[in-house]
Amino acid sequence: MTELDNYVELKRQLLQAQLRVVYRYQRKTLPHGQKLKRTSNLTIVEDILQNSEQPLHISKIIKIARKDYNVNLERDSIVSALIKKINARKIFVRVAPNTFALKTNTEKVDQGGAL
Repeated sequence: MTELDNYVELKRQLLQAQLRVVYRYQRKTLPHGQKLKRTSNLTIVEDILQNSEQPLHISKIIKIARKDYNVNLERDSIVSALIKKINARKIFVRVAPNTFALKTNTEKVDQGGAL
């Protein structure tokens, strides 16, 4: 990697970290009684994987969704939805049995970087 590539990657990671903080802050500061707009289960899974920056087993994803989003994901339903996205070559990849990651996170592994 060139120095410029390293700089761009550093900036990208910093901006992603800043966005995660903004999203968390927004979730915590809604006026009393007001709910966030409805979020799809796959959007929640995507957010969880983005925040973890590493592949996660479906059991761990479900636990995080319950704890952080107060959403009960049905294991079979969410795995089926993830597989459909994987087969369409969109957003998610399967890295091990019932273990998923975002495509962008696995690119780092393919390039020899650690997650």
